Amino acid sequence: MACVALPTCGLSLAESERYLPSLMNDIEEILDEVGLTQDAITIRMTGCPNGCARPYIAEIAFVGRAPGKYNIHLGGGFTGNRIGGIWKRSVKGDEIADLLRPVLTRYSTERKVGESFGDFVIRVGIIHEVTHGSEVHKEHESV
Repeated sequence: MACVALPTCGLSLAESERYLPSLMNDIEEILDEVGLTQDAITIRMTGCPNGCARPYIAEIAFVGRAPGKYNIHLGGGFTGNRIGGIWKRSVKGDEIADLLRPVLTRYSTERKVGESFGDFVIRVGIIHEVTHGSEVHKEHESV
């Protein structure tokens, strides 16, 4: 899911609706390589921090920071019951898929039966669970 972003929204800092399909092609190639094509992972993208596409509850989210740059959030709840945290800041759009590759590979090989992607990244310490509003913008990098 993506917000309309550029050129429609005057608040947008980066592409979203027009960029997400090509990014999803890259991510879907990785999902195919690691055997996750049948697994549901919520992915959302917005062109600015206002979050009209509700990126903060997605398991993987891209939030526009500047033209062609995004914060990557991980660990939201699959059912929308948990806010994800910032994993990487100001990532160039063409670097996103390569950064996600090792995380998706680990998920494919190390997850527990029935474990969602958002639960996995918290359990293995890729991101810390956001339990208080003051932690929303705290960055966590471990992969």
